[in-house]
Amino acid sequence: MDKQVNEILKMYNKLNKNIEIALNEGKLKEAELLISDYKIFSKDKDIYTQKAILYFQKQENNKAIKILEEGLKKHPFSYDINFNLGFIYSEIGQRSEGFKYYLYAAKYAISAEQQKNAIQMAQGIVDRASKRGDPNFKNFEQKVDEYQQVLQEVDGRIYPLDYNRKSMIRKVQKAENHQQYLVNMYKSYSVPDVDLTSRMFFKSELIKGTEVKNKTTLQLEFPSVIPVSLIHPNTRIEFLMEEDKFVFNKGDLSHNKFHYINIDKPGKLIIKADNNIFVGNPIERTEPAAEKKVVLKIFVDGLSMKFLEQEGLEKLMPNTYRFFKNGFISTNCYGTSEWTLPCKASVHTGNYATKHKLLHPNFNYPFEKYNKLMAEYFKEAGYLTANISSNWRITPTFGYYKGFDRIIYQNFLGGMDCKDIVMETIEHLESFKFKNNFLAISMTDLHNVPDEIENHLMAEVNTDISYRVNTNNKGITSVQTKYDEHKIYKYGLEIKRVDTFLGTLYDYLTKNYSEDEVVVLLHSDHGQSFLENKNSILHDSRIKIPMMIKGTGVPEGSSDEIIEMIDILPVLLKTNRLDIPENIDGKLPKIFGGENERDYSIVQVIHPGQPYRAIIKDKEHNFHFETKEIVKNDLTIYIEDYQSSLIDQLTGKDVTNVSKDIKEKYESIIFNHIKEFIRWDK
Repeated sequence: MDKQVNEILKMYNKLNKNIEIALNEGKLKEAELLISDYKIFSKDKDIYTQKAILYFQKQENNKAIKILEEGLKKHPFSYDINFNLGFIYSEIGQRSEGFKYYLYAAKYAISAEQQKNAIQMAQGIVDRASKRGDPNFKNFEQKVDEYQQVLQEVDGRIYPLDYNRKSMIRKVQKAENHQQYLVNMYKSYSVPDVDLTSRMFFKSELIKGTEVKNKTTLQLEFPSVIPVSLIHPNTRIEFLMEEDKFVFNKGDLSHNKFHYINIDKPGKLIIKADNNIFVGNPIERTEPAAEKKVVLKIFVDGLSMKFLEQEGLEKLMPNTYRFFKNGFISTNCYGTSEWTLPCKASVHTGNYATKHKLLHPNFNYPFEKYNKLMAEYFKEAGYLTANISSNWRITPTFGYYKGFDRIIYQNFLGGMDCKDIVMETIEHLESFKFKNNFLAISMTDLHNVPDEIENHLMAEVNTDISYRVNTNNKGITSVQTKYDEHKIYKYGLEIKRVDTFLGTLYDYLTKNYSEDEVVVLLHSDHGQSFLENKNSILHDSRIKIPMMIKGTGVPEGSSDEIIEMIDILPVLLKTNRLDIPENIDGKLPKIFGGENERDYSIVQVIHPGQPYRAIIKDKEHNFHFETKEIVKNDLTIYIEDYQSSLIDQLTGKDVTNVSKDIKEKYESIIFNHIKEFIRWDK
């Protein structure tokens, strides 16, 4: 480890301990000065707990709570922040809140001792409350039962079930800005609901709107389509439009789907029902106002750009090649993380994972509350926004309900493959041709290869028997799947299959829209580890991704300008004449009109149970960085005894000692990225 870094570590550690001593001894002014010095350099979890303890000792409890809640935005899985919130809330008499945060502290504990301590404190609140004979104890007991589910919460992959494994079908949900949304079955015919076992085998549809109790009045400025869903079966609904009255008696409308009601004239529409129903936001029949009638973002999970270059884009994906050959194809675009969850959040926010914080493979974090998502920009610009996906890491419960008017989802493992995605996309565009449409579609088919699933006819028929045997070489996760020539062969076949169905979509767009009416961008999140026989997963076959875009105003040809996946948002916004926000990490590439080219790209692995790893690539060097210790369950990182090396891309030689200034520069960049994650208290 670099001597300068070692000195910084010692300084932080000493400062941290001095703050703790001052607070314990009640030397509040001294502690305040030390905290002021500490926060100049770091915004790790400790700064929030230290300031909160200071405020608590000064009996400024509201300030203490506010600073801890602010800390949770940046450090959602911190034991200390949750524990201190539990303590302060219980001290000021808000027992149920105290109990809840103690449970979160237990959930996020990084040691058995921490977990035991938090559970004991939570139990203490219950014991004290039961002994006091409080008349509100029954209400408190109900809250305790509710909050105890925190320890059993599952993550967003279980959608359309919620975190507590309960179906969300026809249960009205609260969205952003007091909006509501409803999830119902989609094309399931006689199946009314799903459970833990059946959830993967049926499509669902999410629509934004409002729950209506008996009656609502809509003032329609234009002819409109109104999505309506029954919440209870056998509901009678009336639609009254001036002198016209349309009645759907009980049993006329099935309750396990949305019904799109076409109102062919403007005016006052009254909807009455004898049970609660859900009325979606009206979709106005107006001429498209924005220049682009269709903005389509195609995401192909796990598509490696290096593999496409080695095998030939025209050979592997001839339809994709023909469609984008007159557009722009990047030859130097990189992901920012090694797997889907953080990568997709980076695409949709334009921010590195260290900023958007959607990183943990098992714990839930409402990143959408603190980030503006891609769909919101297009929604604000007047587009009808839709998400059609089979990817279990970008479900509405991960936060991707935000900004979308309509979401069609089925878990890929339940059978929704690329051909379903293509057909649903075409049907959506045909149905809503009268709107400007922004669609984000996601295909998960290439995961078949690392996950060793064989369920696609085209791939099986074209796979020689020799590649079907001795294939049990699956990693703990798809990211960790080792080099495998059999998988490489199958991977190529799966890519060709995806391209076949994408060809249908390209043909539809070409035949139904002029070139200046459409913008199409295709990208991935990462490549595949099994494509190269290397120990590190941060090789080009894993981190180099395709980014292709076609539309009026898009530069033609290819470029080796360094582009990162966080730049996809600025590219799409600029191409559609929308403003690019200044507070995101993504930047507009120079070839698209940006001021400067990027000097480097950075890919980071922040995953519990694995060492922190990063690679910085400029056009001459690869800089590798890896910690000796693993990332903790709260995503904090000890950086003692890290290793780093600077490799010349042309010769493959280690030039760390020759170019020490570059090494120090890139180490500084990495430390700046992870400064909120570093632990100084070892």
